[in-house]
Amino acid sequence: MRSEHTNDKRMELTEHLGELRTHLIKSIWYLVLGAIAAYQFFGPIYGFLYRPLEKEMNALNAERVKAEIKLQVSKAPKKLQPDLLIIPHAFHNPPTQEEFNRLADAVSWIREHPVATPMMSTIFRGFYEPFMVQLKISMVIGLLMVLPFIMWEFAQFVLPALTPQEKKPLRLLVPLSMFLMLAGALVAYITMFFAVGWFLGYLNNFPQPAILMQDPNDYILFLLKMMAAFAIAFQLPVVLMALAYAGLVTSKGLITQWKWGLVIACLGMIFTPANDPWSLALIAVALLILYFGSILLVKYIERTRAKAKSA
Repeated sequence: MRSEHTNDKRMELTEHLGELRTHLIKSIWYLVLGAIAAYQFFGPIYGFLYRPLEKEMNALNAERVKAEIKLQVSKAPKKLQPDLLIIPHAFHNPPTQEEFNRLADAVSWIREHPVATPMMSTIFRGFYEPFMVQLKISMVIGLLMVLPFIMWEFAQFVLPALTPQEKKPLRLLVPLSMFLMLAGALVAYITMFFAVGWFLGYLNNFPQPAILMQDPNDYILFLLKMMAAFAIAFQLPVVLMALAYAGLVTSKGLITQWKWGLVIACLGMIFTPANDPWSLALIAVALLILYFGSILLVKYIERTRAKAKSA
């Protein structure tokens, strides 16, 4: 009898492992297909991710060009300075000798004193890096694209082992978790427009010309860390709701212990990859809103559980 019982357990374990392997293989295929799709549309995807840095670099480049032009003009003879700022036009056809001489003097000065401003841009330190950066971004974006399908495969493996009562919370928590994750990533992306500008503002504190030659790999890694940090932080309502389903948290307790919301906001600020004031402020405010918003969700869960018990 014992041997038969042991064999049944082994068969059951083998079946579960076989089912797990099937779901893992499907998930890997989803990831491969998602990475291939992202690889094909790498240009628009990278352009979207690169825009926060590009916007600030272009703005700084334009400012430095204007400053360099003003500096060059200030070194020119006073009679030429107005003509260098605004290239003179001829008002006669053919132009008069005076008009021709003014234009010739301006062009001659510009040729002899070209504006040479170091421009900020991206830089690759190895011949293989463009491909590696494209491959990494394609895999990460591909994973995000197929994440719902991978979650579905995981659910298909786990749900049969759960009771109907245990399945109910997942119907609400899983879609909410996905939505909050995407919302957190979007907020992180918007935050980058302010964070990059704040960080680049420190270039002016160094001997000039101090310029940025950005490694795309480092930039994308920083951006993904920011998105991951915000996506994880935005899971606070899901965690509190799960604890409420387990009976470990109540809405009254969250209201009474509201100081924990401040603690959570401070922890979010500490673990945020960026240390600029915009990122810190946004993550703190977002966590406070999510904490107090979770109280309403926990109340909804309490009402739902009360109705289920009375039914």
